[in-house]
Amino acid sequence: MFMYGVESTSEGLQKFAAHRLQAILTSMTKRTLLAALFGMVMTVAFQSSAATTVLVVEFVNSGLMNLTQALGIVLGSAVGTSLTIQLIAFQMLDVALGAIFLGFLLHRIGQGAWKHLGQALIGFGIIFVGRSDMAGASAPLKNIPELYSFLSGLGHSPILGILVGLALTVVIQNSTAVFAIMMSLAGQHLLGLAAVVPLVLGTHIGGTVTTLLSSFTARKTDAKRAAWANTGYKVVAAALVYPFLPQMAKLVQWSTGNLERQVANAHLFFALFMVVVFLPFNSLIARGLKRLLPGRVQPEPLLKLKYIDESSLEVPAVALTQTLQEIWSLGRMIWEQMMLQVPRGVLEVGEESLRRILETEKKVDWYHHHISRFLIALSKKQLTDEQMEENINAQFILKELEYVGDELDYAAVVIQKVRAQNMDLTQGDREVLRELYHKISRNFSSALDAMERGDEELAAGVIRQHPEIVRLQRSLSFTALAEVPCAETTAEDIRREEKMRYAKVDLMNHLYSVDEHVVNIAQVVMGIA
Repeated sequence: MFMYGVESTSEGLQKFAAHRLQAILTSMTKRTLLAALFGMVMTVAFQSSAATTVLVVEFVNSGLMNLTQALGIVLGSAVGTSLTIQLIAFQMLDVALGAIFLGFLLHRIGQGAWKHLGQALIGFGIIFVGRSDMAGASAPLKNIPELYSFLSGLGHSPILGILVGLALTVVIQNSTAVFAIMMSLAGQHLLGLAAVVPLVLGTHIGGTVTTLLSSFTARKTDAKRAAWANTGYKVVAAALVYPFLPQMAKLVQWSTGNLERQVANAHLFFALFMVVVFLPFNSLIARGLKRLLPGRVQPEPLLKLKYIDESSLEVPAVALTQTLQEIWSLGRMIWEQMMLQVPRGVLEVGEESLRRILETEKKVDWYHHHISRFLIALSKKQLTDEQMEENINAQFILKELEYVGDELDYAAVVIQKVRAQNMDLTQGDREVLRELYHKISRNFSSALDAMERGDEELAAGVIRQHPEIVRLQRSLSFTALAEVPCAETTAEDIRREEKMRYAKVDLMNHLYSVDEHVVNIAQVVMGIA
């Protein structure tokens, strides 16, 4: 029940603060103190410092933050866990039942963020109900002499206590749950303060194992450095504190006489000790890590996602941010490697540009497939209504961009077939097509800028340009089809001219179709799709 409460609270808080989390992440600066505060907030939301540090590895891996920021977040995450543990150390069963009732009402009748806040309140209440049950379940353990002897012995063997705390955290993978167990045992006098302090050190170290394992598949060396720093902070801090365990126990005992509160305070004091010792030297530590773990030059894969990482699926707000960045990057690739190649590759005789258009279309298909798969996986997560709408809009824009790539590819294939038959556009044909191309090209560029900035006015301008492009395309198409061959023209020349007329109209239609898809993207930006 306790674990369900933790998970429900985490899920509700993430949904409630989804856009706030996204805004904080986007605006985070290089100041280490701000990064530490961000790590604290994230850990309170996730109810797990391990989850926070796993995400830190992915943020660094995706280029969303640098190593110094990541180290600040790692330190802040330990304090964030301490705040959660301080909260659950209170005996608040009556308040918890009230929170469950209020949460139920909000969840049933609330809308949007209030509904998600209700879910978080239900989870919050269940945490304390679970804590109460754990305390009751721990009472009979006093009647097991072997267990009592083992737990008492941890105070006389600090190394064993550290190892037990480490192992428990690795198995349960949630340090908050481990501390809830420790509080329940301490509340029944099965754990003394001398045993609690080494267990706290071991739990801190155990919480880094998940992060360390996740870093093995990291693409960027900075991500590996952040994970190793997370473990290094805890191990070095534990080594510094170890000779002074009796003094730390006295400090904890002085802070409160309540055994359960002593467990929470031991965690808080150790977390604050790490922040005080390491945070001022974060930049220096980052430079040292770069020397100890130098980057290795590895061959880059031909195609790879720049921003998206599967681990971010656990935090939908972050996953959506990454996806939108990836889609905009795809749009820019289509613009630079396809749209800008049309004048030389299609309208002129530039074989290199034509080949580039045809090759890029295959890349577009690859990116479309992998981004779509990520968005579908994201849609299966617990999303807010706003996040679900963003997901659908992202899928729509992604599909429209693929259509743009297809149309430009079709245009390249048309001219390729024409040239294979020793035919080509006349100078007059090129001038006519260039007029249409430039209008559509400007519209495409404006749509990409509108998408990047969320600029509705710019998107509206794209839509306003469309009727003019429609009129121009129809006029040029009718003119091309109305062309009459000269009387002296041979039958063979007539067939060739007929093929060229249809080829010109096909080129106009494919370019026009690009603008139709561009307008669809602009409508999504304006929220009218």
